[in-house]
Amino acid sequence: MILSYKTERLPLNFFMLGVTLLITGVALIISDVYPGVVAIVIAIPFLFTHSGLLIDAKNKGYKKYTGIFGLRLGSWTDLSKATHLQIIHTRETKGMAVLSIARNETNKVYKLLLMFPHQRILLISNSQQKVEAVAKEIAEALSLELKHAKS
Repeated sequence: MILSYKTERLPLNFFMLGVTLLITGVALIISDVYPGVVAIVIAIPFLFTHSGLLIDAKNKGYKKYTGIFGLRLGSWTDLSKATHLQIIHTRETKGMAVLSIARNETNKVYKLLLMFPHQRILLISNSQQKVEAVAKEIAEALSLELKHAKS
């Protein structure tokens, strides 16, 4: 049984670049300027690239991948020595500055960690409800204990 989760897309500014290139390419093709096809081809990765996580419960492996059009690039890693899953929460601050205008945004983010004896791997980072639902599903499939960090 393979569990599949999409974790994120490219940041918004790259997605908007893709949209801009696509619109520009279409406008150039309509204007009989055929190099607009190049702009459309360049826009495709910006619009359709995403990342995700595959967990193979039968073979005890996981794969973090980058995907585009169903092609999932990444390598499988062994999970047989995993000890447990742990949910933690942190505060993450994202900042953006344009010219003299700066903006910071702080959010509470929940993270699902896969714990090994000498290593921990971040599987998913999202809202509390999403992380807890995914954690329960993964813990059940891999027969691992699910722990919550103390606040």
